[in-house]
Amino acid sequence: MPSKWVPLEASPDVFNEWAQSLGLPEHPLSFQDLFSLDSDFLSYIPLPVKAVLLLFPSRGELHAAREKEEAEAPEWDGKDVWWIKQTIPNACGSIGLLHALMNLPDGALKEDSPLMKFKKESLKLEPSARAKLLDEADFFEAAHISAAQHGQSAVPEDLDVDTHFIAFIEGINGKGEKRVVELDGGRKGPFDRGDCTSLLHDVADIVRDKYIARAGGDINFNMIVLAGERQD
Repeated sequence: MPSKWVPLEASPDVFNEWAQSLGLPEHPLSFQDLFSLDSDFLSYIPLPVKAVLLLFPSRGELHAAREKEEAEAPEWDGKDVWWIKQTIPNACGSIGLLHALMNLPDGALKEDSPLMKFKKESLKLEPSARAKLLDEADFFEAAHISAAQHGQSAVPEDLDVDTHFIAFIEGINGKGEKRVVELDGGRKGPFDRGDCTSLLHDVADIVRDKYIARAGGDINFNMIVLAGERQD
């Protein structure tokens, strides 16, 4: 396995190819661009929204704020959230995809697919053991390399990047309350971002307040949703 992977392009086409080759059916869910955080635009995103992926600039004030959050954050007290520690440099895009797909409800992935087989094997493992299992999984590296090669952007010469992918899903805490859960392989575990009344709208608020506002004018953001059928 290479010491550093080529970062994945933030492209729904790339993400759909990655996911569908490993077990996500073509219907009814797909990865789709999220071009605006305006509430009127959000209302046009087809339901259900099962996950939101965010690519952000992990540097400066924003990076410092997230490190402070990480140091002060309590452990997630909820249940049934699948999370894995990232141990492969530049694999945050594929880790984000895993976090989105592994937390889908039963039946959403093809039963005999590589993703479903990996999920079943990993459920009984602690996050560190999951990471080791993933490091040894041939399907993961092959899918990442294939997806990276099929992107539209040129492969960067310098593989040391300071942008980062994370995923947001809906989770249930120990009190039975719906919460927005941030899943980042670089954190110490699932991160509780607060009440979840509408995953998409709540994540939009979080991204505006906790990410864009702290980025010092840096506009290197990209968002993709895993949602229902397109309404083209």
